[in-house]
Amino acid sequence: MIKKIVISLMALFIVAMIALSFYGNAAKAIDGQLKLLMFHSKTCSFCKAFMKEVAYDYDNKELPLIIIDAHNQPDWFKEAMKENRIKPIYGTPTFIIWNGRKELTRLIGYYNREKFYERLKGIYAKNN
Repeated sequence: MIKKIVISLMALFIVAMIALSFYGNAAKAIDGQLKLLMFHSKTCSFCKAFMKEVAYDYDNKELPLIIIDAHNQPDWFKEAMKENRIKPIYGTPTFIIWNGRKELTRLIGYYNREKFYERLKGIYAKNN
């Protein structure tokens, strides 16, 4: 009888360890890599300047750039907004550091290439 209880407890322990291991990996997959979301509008002159001056050769592997039309937001964004994991977009361009689950911080506006990288470096350092 005691042997059966010990075996059952060991089996339960192994199942629990596997479940915890899976949960950790799933959480990692949800968090994933930080991304820089750029919300733009086709009529925004600042967005056009960003696309011409920065987006064409942006190559930050630690913070990949994802460009999203502010007037045609993806479903995952709408869901995150309903759940208060990301704030609404009020103007373009808006740049958001996103960890796969929630907004960490944002930059609003674009001035020039040098200023953009300076501002991005400052907020990235605080959130990495």
